[in-house]
Amino acid sequence: MGAVVVMALSSRCPDPQVLCASERQWRGAALLAWPLALGAAPWLLAWGGVPLCPFRALTGIPCPLCGGTHFCAALATGDFLAAWQANPGLVPLFLIAAVHSLVLACEAWSARRLPPWHMGAGVWGMGGVALVGAWLLGLTRMQHTFSFLPF
Repeated sequence: MGAVVVMALSSRCPDPQVLCASERQWRGAALLAWPLALGAAPWLLAWGGVPLCPFRALTGIPCPLCGGTHFCAALATGDFLAAWQANPGLVPLFLIAAVHSLVLACEAWSARRLPPWHMGAGVWGMGGVALVGAWLLGLTRMQHTFSFLPF
Protein backbone atom coordinates (compact mmCIF):
# COMPACT_ATOMS: atom_id res chain seq x y z
CA MET A 1 0.00 0.00 0.00
CA GLY A 2 2.91 2.36 0.71
CA ALA A 3 4.09 2.03 -2.88
CA VAL A 4 0.64 2.98 -4.15
CA VAL A 5 0.65 6.16 -2.06
CA VAL A 6 4.15 7.08 -3.23
CA MET A 7 3.19 6.46 -6.85
CA ALA A 8 0.03 8.56 -6.48
CA LEU A 9 1.98 11.45 -4.99
CA SER A 10 4.75 11.21 -7.54
CA SER A 11 2.28 11.22 -10.44
CA ARG A 12 0.76 14.48 -9.20
CA CYS A 13 4.06 16.21 -8.45
CA PRO A 14 6.82 14.61 -10.52
CA ASP A 15 9.39 17.25 -9.59
CA PRO A 16 9.92 17.33 -5.81
CA GLN A 17 10.85 21.03 -6.04
CA VAL A 18 7.56 22.01 -7.69
CA LEU A 19 4.42 22.43 -5.61
CA CYS A 20 1.24 20.84 -6.91
CA ALA A 21 -2.03 22.77 -6.85
CA SER A 22 -3.25 21.30 -3.57
CA GLU A 23 0.01 22.22 -1.82
CA ARG A 24 -0.25 25.79 -3.08
CA GLN A 25 -3.88 25.98 -1.95
CA TRP A 26 -2.96 24.70 1.52
CA ARG A 27 -0.27 27.37 1.84
CA GLY A 28 -2.70 30.05 0.70
CA ALA A 29 -5.36 28.91 3.17
CA ALA A 30 -2.83 28.93 6.01
CA LEU A 31 -1.85 32.48 5.09
CA LEU A 32 -5.47 33.65 5.17
CA ALA A 33 -5.85 32.42 8.75
CA TRP A 34 -3.54 35.15 10.11
CA PRO A 35 -5.54 38.20 9.02
CA LEU A 36 -8.78 36.47 9.99
CA ALA A 37 -7.51 35.72 13.51
CA LEU A 38 -6.12 39.23 13.97
CA GLY A 39 -9.34 40.76 12.68
CA ALA A 40 -11.58 38.56 14.83
CA ALA A 41 -9.76 39.35 18.08
CA PRO A 42 -11.03 42.95 18.49
CA TRP A 43 -14.53 41.78 17.57
CA LEU A 44 -14.45 39.05 20.24
CA LEU A 45 -13.28 41.53 22.85
CA ALA A 46 -15.95 44.07 21.87
CA TRP A 47 -18.64 41.39 21.99
CA GLY A 48 -17.89 40.81 25.68
CA GLY A 49 -19.14 38.16 28.02
CA VAL A 50 -17.27 35.43 26.15
CA PRO A 51 -15.28 33.12 28.43
CA LEU A 52 -12.05 33.27 26.49
CA CYS A 53 -10.09 30.78 28.59
CA PRO A 54 -11.71 27.58 29.84
CA PHE A 55 -8.57 26.74 31.85
CA ARG A 56 -8.81 29.99 33.77
CA ALA A 57 -12.56 29.60 34.20
CA LEU A 58 -12.01 26.17 35.79
CA THR A 59 -8.86 26.78 37.84
CA GLY A 60 -8.68 30.52 38.40
CA ILE A 61 -5.10 30.44 37.10
CA PRO A 62 -4.27 32.01 33.75
CA CYS A 63 -3.02 29.55 31.14
CA PRO A 64 0.13 30.18 29.05
CA LEU A 65 -2.04 31.53 26.22
CA CYS A 66 -4.12 33.87 28.40
CA GLY A 67 -3.89 37.32 26.91
CA GLY A 68 -3.63 35.91 23.39
CA THR A 69 -6.84 37.55 22.21
CA HIS A 70 -5.72 40.89 23.65
CA PHE A 71 -2.30 40.26 22.05
CA CYS A 72 -3.90 39.81 18.61
CA ALA A 73 -6.24 42.77 19.10
CA ALA A 74 -3.30 44.99 20.04
CA LEU A 75 -1.32 43.82 17.00
CA ALA A 76 -4.33 44.44 14.76
CA THR A 77 -4.34 48.07 15.92
CA GLY A 78 -0.54 48.38 15.72
CA ASP A 79 -0.06 48.71 19.49
CA PHE A 80 3.04 46.56 20.03
CA LEU A 81 3.52 47.66 23.64
CA ALA A 82 0.00 46.56 24.55
CA ALA A 83 0.63 43.25 22.78
CA TRP A 84 3.78 42.75 24.87
CA GLN A 85 1.90 43.60 28.04
CA ALA A 86 -0.94 41.21 27.17
CA ASN A 87 1.38 38.20 26.91
CA PRO A 88 5.13 38.64 26.38
CA GLY A 89 5.58 34.90 25.91
CA LEU A 90 3.65 35.03 22.65
CA VAL A 91 6.10 37.43 21.00
CA PRO A 92 8.71 34.76 20.09
CA LEU A 93 6.01 32.41 18.80
CA PHE A 94 4.46 35.21 16.77
CA LEU A 95 7.82 36.09 15.21
CA ILE A 96 8.52 32.43 14.38
CA ALA A 97 5.06 32.10 12.85
CA ALA A 98 5.56 35.31 10.86
CA VAL A 99 8.81 34.03 9.36
CA HIS A 100 7.21 30.67 8.63
CA SER A 101 4.30 32.49 6.96
CA LEU A 102 6.70 34.40 4.72
CA VAL A 103 8.24 31.11 3.62
CA LEU A 104 4.79 29.68 2.88
CA ALA A 105 3.85 32.83 0.94
CA CYS A 106 7.01 32.67 -1.17
CA GLU A 107 6.41 29.00 -1.91
CA ALA A 108 2.73 29.52 -2.77
CA TRP A 109 3.51 32.47 -5.03
CA SER A 110 6.43 30.85 -6.84
CA ALA A 111 4.95 27.30 -6.89
CA ARG A 112 8.39 26.02 -5.90
CA ARG A 113 9.79 24.78 -2.64
CA LEU A 114 12.41 27.00 -1.08
CA PRO A 115 15.76 25.41 -0.26
CA PRO A 116 15.57 23.75 3.13
CA TRP A 117 16.46 25.95 6.03
CA HIS A 118 16.73 24.93 9.60
CA MET A 119 13.57 26.27 11.21
CA GLY A 120 12.05 23.05 12.35
CA ALA A 121 10.62 21.64 15.51
CA GLY A 122 13.57 22.92 17.55
CA VAL A 123 12.78 26.57 16.83
CA TRP A 124 9.09 26.04 17.60
CA GLY A 125 10.14 24.20 20.77
CA MET A 126 12.27 27.16 21.87
CA GLY A 127 9.28 29.43 21.29
CA GLY A 128 7.19 27.10 23.44
CA VAL A 129 9.84 27.20 26.17
CA ALA A 130 9.77 31.01 26.05
CA LEU A 131 5.98 30.94 26.34
CA VAL A 132 5.99 28.59 29.34
CA GLY A 133 8.85 30.54 30.94
CA ALA A 134 6.94 33.81 30.64
CA TRP A 135 3.86 32.08 32.05
CA LEU A 136 5.75 30.71 35.06
CA LEU A 137 7.32 34.10 35.69
CA GLY A 138 3.88 35.66 35.59
CA LEU A 139 2.59 33.07 38.06
CA THR A 140 5.41 33.81 40.50
CA ARG A 141 4.45 37.48 40.37
CA MET A 142 0.90 36.45 41.23
CA GLN A 143 1.91 34.13 44.07
CA HIS A 144 0.08 36.17 46.68
CA THR A 145 -3.14 35.48 44.77
CA PHE A 146 -2.46 31.76 44.43
CA SER A 147 -1.25 30.72 47.87
CA PHE A 148 -1.30 27.04 46.91
CA LEU A 149 1.52 27.42 44.38
CA PRO A 150 4.72 25.65 45.50
CA PHE A 151 7.06 28.49 44.45
